[in-house]
Amino acid sequence: MRRAFSAASVLVLLAACSGEGGEPIDPGTAAGAAGQIGSTGGSDAGLAGSAGWGAAGEGGAGGMAGAGGSEPDAEAPKPCGCFLGDGAYCGGRAKALAADQGCTLDVLSGHANDLLACENDQWKVLEDCKSNQCDYDPKATKLDDACVLPVCDCFVQVAWCGAGVAKEANKMNCRVPLLPAHENDILYCPGGKWTVKQSCNLGCVQAPTGTPDYCKSTSSYKAPWKCGVSHTCTNGNHTSSHSGKDEYAYDFGVPVGTAVHAMRAGKVLRVRYVSKPGSACYNGGGSSCANLANTVEILHSDGTVGLYMHLSKPTATTGSPVAQGDVIGYSGNSGYSTGPHVHVQVQSNCGIWWCQSKPFKFVEDPTVSKGTVVKSANCN
Repeated sequence: MRRAFSAASVLVLLAACSGEGGEPIDPGTAAGAAGQIGSTGGSDAGLAGSAGWGAAGEGGAGGMAGAGGSEPDAEAPKPCGCFLGDGAYCGGRAKALAADQGCTLDVLSGHANDLLACENDQWKVLEDCKSNQCDYDPKATKLDDACVLPVCDCFVQVAWCGAGVAKEANKMNCRVPLLPAHENDILYCPGGKWTVKQSCNLGCVQAPTGTPDYCKSTSSYKAPWKCGVSHTCTNGNHTSSHSGKDEYAYDFGVPVGTAVHAMRAGKVLRVRYVSKPGSACYNGGGSSCANLANTVEILHSDGTVGLYMHLSKPTATTGSPVAQGDVIGYSGNSGYSTGPHVHVQVQSNCGIWWCQSKPFKFVEDPTVSKGTVVKSANCN
């Protein structure tokens, strides 16, 4: 245990001592020495030193200092300046940068998911992202942070122009990641993931409600089979077998079971599956089978109807929307037919399945006639 000395006892002890040459010690010096002892001997000695005279008082001050000695406080983190220059930062990015810099960012309190800005080393809330998100790329060197809306749940099952999707997303207060880059293309979201179904070089046509949107083109019709595959036209317009109601029809020789694709978008108006395997008119027949071909009719946005005839099996469903390129059935030889082929025509909507045909041209080749080989561009 440390032993404390009173001021008086210190003076007595010092007075009893002499310097190196045996001379008595001056009282003032003694008082100063008492202060020095106080610096290591505890608070009483320090107080004693502070009571000295003249120089002794100065020595005593040292005693007080010694009595109160302690470790200095650790340096507190400094406030953050603009560590990447002026710009907009999501709270998440600003927090990570502050941690790297070892500085504090008071503005983060209550605004960790908002958009922040720093100007002249002063941080502030640039935009309250509310219940939305603040979007940023942690690896980006160029700041383009921004408040963003949540991604829209899928509301397109078949085909919508991107511009139409954008309008609907705006009503729903959500966003579609493909926009605005694909506002002129056809979008949909199979499996809930937003995807470009078809790129439209000439823009996109927003069809009436219930009818899938489609790409603009110099012609609205594409070959009725798989993209990239070629087939030959076996019968064109104004021939002995294409006259009257079907004067503007086309026949293409394709094997039985070839998938038939919609030439143009629309809504299924009517499906007729009247000749099934084993029936008399399923695999070709005479004039008595003229009304017994398996057919699909698609109503277009302009009121015309696309007719697909001689199918082995239709797969479309009446009332369902159809996008250009969708499979609507499989080719065959049903009805009044002399060989497997697909017969297509565009006709008026007269209330029955067989109506007056109208002129139309194919995107792939506007001059198709008997003998023309057509490579399908019906891609989706």
